[in-house]
Amino acid sequence: MNMDAKKSSYLQPLGTLQLLAIITVVIGHFWVKNNEFLNSVGVSFCYVYSGFFTAMRHPFGPDYRIKDHARFMRDKLVRLYPIHALAVMLGVAVMLLTGMSTGVSLKVLAAHFTLLSPWIPDQAYYFGYNPVAWFVCVLFFLYLMSPVVVRLLRRLPITGQVGLVIALLALEFAGGYTPSGSGSDGLLSAYHLYQFPPIRLLDFGAGVVLFNLAQTPWWETLSARLNRARSSLVEVAAIAAFVLLFIMGKHWLHSHCYRAFCASAPAIVTLFGAFVLTSGCEGLISRVLSIKPLAVLSRIGAEIYLLQFSVFFALLPLIKSLGLTDRPWLQIPLVLITLLAIAWLVHQLWVLPLRKLLQHPKKRA
Repeated sequence: MNMDAKKSSYLQPLGTLQLLAIITVVIGHFWVKNNEFLNSVGVSFCYVYSGFFTAMRHPFGPDYRIKDHARFMRDKLVRLYPIHALAVMLGVAVMLLTGMSTGVSLKVLAAHFTLLSPWIPDQAYYFGYNPVAWFVCVLFFLYLMSPVVVRLLRRLPITGQVGLVIALLALEFAGGYTPSGSGSDGLLSAYHLYQFPPIRLLDFGAGVVLFNLAQTPWWETLSARLNRARSSLVEVAAIAAFVLLFIMGKHWLHSHCYRAFCASAPAIVTLFGAFVLTSGCEGLISRVLSIKPLAVLSRIGAEIYLLQFSVFFALLPLIKSLGLTDRPWLQIPLVLITLLAIAWLVHQLWVLPLRKLLQHPKKRA
């Protein structure tokens, strides 16, 4: 399979998996008790996905210069910043209108708008107004560091890359059981470590290594053999391994946020790697993940993720008035359908027009 065909085969199944990861996080935030491991899995998947596709689309070769990276970062800002800014403003409006907040902190707003909130070890900043805004702030840091990460990893032989990721994942997993993993204040806060941008370089780097691994001859040979065999079995085996790791993580970690984060990355790398292996092999699950409705919804993943709290809190009075407070099985479809509709409208009426207005004149033409 040539490179363009391979990239195309990766794109949709993994894009849909990221959409499902985002919806999993939404469900975990509002309807699952002891949800830290569930949410950690969804968030880790998104960062691994970002590393994989950044390495695929941007080789960062020897001719790559600072001005090239400035254009790269501009493109990322144009794509993500409009929805990030809108989600923060909507969060402020919803909290004021529903009485959840009685004032506005300009410092917290400044931290969000300057993408610095996850660097400040205070929950009032990285959870303020839009509790998931930190995700985009971390993502911009990862994009900023992406040429360094991609180039450094490619200097290592593939066995060295894989060994480094395994060692770091093991170290991270073990770190969840150290005293620093249970801190409650300052830089060692469990929640702050979960949001701290440099720590998320591991997820991003794992995605880069998975892409590099997928370009090796033996991986391509294995993938071709699966194409002639039954790649669906590999997909099912990957899901089974993921579920096993998930159950073990839930059993071991209970509700400890940082420990949950430490255990989520190995589970996600297992699942992600298997679907990269079977991409383009006509596996049943990959074909299902590539159907058109899911492809359309996967385009608004960022909007779904960033608007979830504003939509849920705005719907809370309606949920209470309908007597659905103790009926999550009725809340979930109401909130998800409303969230998908609003995310699509925001994408069409806010994100796309602003993206077109802000993008480079040559691209606009």
